[in-house]
Amino acid sequence: MIYSTHKRLMLRSERVFSRALRITTGMLILDILKVLAIQNMDTLPLNMIKGMSKIYEGSIILCSGTVLIYLMANILKKEAYNDLNKTTLAVLLAEIVLAAVHTTHIDPRGFSYGPAINVGYVIVGVNFLVTLFFLIKNIEKVERRRRFGILLWIAMWVALVLTQRYVPHIMLSSLAVALGVLILFVLLEKPESKLDKEYGCFNYFALLNYLDEMLEIKAPIHLMSVSLKSSGTLTGAALYKEASHALSVMERIPGVWVFRGIGQDFIAIARTKEAIDDLGKELEREAALIPYISKLARFVRSDNCSIFNNAVEVLSFLSFAKTCDNEKSRIFTTNDSLVEAYHNRKQLEIELNNALIENRIETFIQPIYSVHDKRISSGEALARIRTRDGKILMPSDFIPVAEQNGSISELGYKIFEQTCEFISKNMDLLDYIEINLSVVQCEDEGLSQKLIEIMDRYHVPPQKINLEITETASIVTKQKLLKNMERMLEHGVTFSLDDFGKGESNLMYMVDMPVSIVKLDFDMSKSYFKNDKAKYVVNAVEGMSHGLNMKLVAEGIETEEELRAMEKQRVDYIQGYYFSRPLPQDEFVDFEQNYNANRDMEAGNEKEDPIEKFRPA
Repeated sequence: MIYSTHKRLMLRSERVFSRALRITTGMLILDILKVLAIQNMDTLPLNMIKGMSKIYEGSIILCSGTVLIYLMANILKKEAYNDLNKTTLAVLLAEIVLAAVHTTHIDPRGFSYGPAINVGYVIVGVNFLVTLFFLIKNIEKVERRRRFGILLWIAMWVALVLTQRYVPHIMLSSLAVALGVLILFVLLEKPESKLDKEYGCFNYFALLNYLDEMLEIKAPIHLMSVSLKSSGTLTGAALYKEASHALSVMERIPGVWVFRGIGQDFIAIARTKEAIDDLGKELEREAALIPYISKLARFVRSDNCSIFNNAVEVLSFLSFAKTCDNEKSRIFTTNDSLVEAYHNRKQLEIELNNALIENRIETFIQPIYSVHDKRISSGEALARIRTRDGKILMPSDFIPVAEQNGSISELGYKIFEQTCEFISKNMDLLDYIEINLSVVQCEDEGLSQKLIEIMDRYHVPPQKINLEITETASIVTKQKLLKNMERMLEHGVTFSLDDFGKGESNLMYMVDMPVSIVKLDFDMSKSYFKNDKAKYVVNAVEGMSHGLNMKLVAEGIETEEELRAMEKQRVDYIQGYYFSRPLPQDEFVDFEQNYNANRDMEAGNEKEDPIEKFRPA
């Protein structure tokens, strides 16, 4: 009764447990009726008492087989489970008949004995052995708590049944079954274990189980995610109040299950599109009533989740969809193109992980021209992935993926090591090479030690390394980066401020950070040739950079006209496709040696232009 009054999803394991609970209840009722009948055997027909005893024994056999069905409920797929369920029930029926055809004797003390009972003991023992065999065979697929609960149930049952076998007047079989069901209830099937303690909705564990089962049976899945922005003014008691309000709105709609996601995310799932339509209208209505609060929540809807393979994929797609939410409408609805973009991203993630494992990460180098020396004096190391079929993947494809899945740090260290190896083999080729540091690397307190160890391993002089950093909004990250920069500067490494002019560039970065080079972003360099405002900005940056004793690099220079304009602007270094695209290391060596050997070549000279073949078509 207690179990049936709680909120439940009625997943497969819950349905099997509910069946076991009903069978156990029936068995206990039969046991009581059997004992009462034996106590009144003087007034009741003996065959009726024997019949009740055999029915009771049949319920014991049925319970012993239910353990196997419960074990396999979370292991097998739908079709395989249905086949096992039907086969097991047919075998149990045959076992019940086999025990029933043997004779039973009644002891006035309240128990039965004889061939039928002995056969029953053997059948229950065989059923337990079969269950143990399946448990051992699928040991890796069974979670530890479920494994422990089933083993404890079987051990307790065997101990109590054997006791009753040799001391028959102590009737323990029913107690063994009841205690086993109680163990499963406490360990695995307690409804509270699937509810969120803070808000009372279903928890994240229940969400995973529910989605997995719905996907397995190919049921339609429509969901709505409500994410509260738990920052700024919406914190503490105010956050709890609004989360509870959002939850109450979601639970008003019939046919909708509500789950707690990660943090302050709530996910409503329905098997009909109409239910999610109704939920969307209700959320819109509530948002209109409280417009201020509605700005602190974002709604993401998806009606195409049934195409995924498991719950983790669904939730991963939902997280991806949130990053694509442009917040132009109150409810962001996913579509097929977004699903395709997600799958493309997953393929890139797989490609990136495989490339890291299989050493298919390559370091290309783009030449950097010194205006003062009129030669290629340095270069920037840039990551590339070479696919198994020889194609090259660009950073714009895989860097965002690496930043999101956490592999950006490993990628960064691999590029740094490859660059150090290149320098060690070409020590006199360049003054230095610029290498990008990711934000994740900057947050690593052991960054400087790791980089110095790599440099020492390849005997690279520190002045050959220039590390590029970008502006970060995090004060903690900035503090950690400054400590790393201090140690690296003491070692002799220099730093560049990359992507200056992109996004919300902070001039204080030029003041606070010990950088020796400022790199104008590609877009800023291009804007210089399009409007006068950008020219004033670049002119101001040039003045500040040189006033602070810093060098200035212009990225994205693609034509001779742009080159001449930047030379007049007193830019120190030029980087861009005018000189060359990023090159594989061997090609870069050929290019640098060829170009610098012919740096005095005039534009009208009959000799071949040494950089022409390295420009993009």
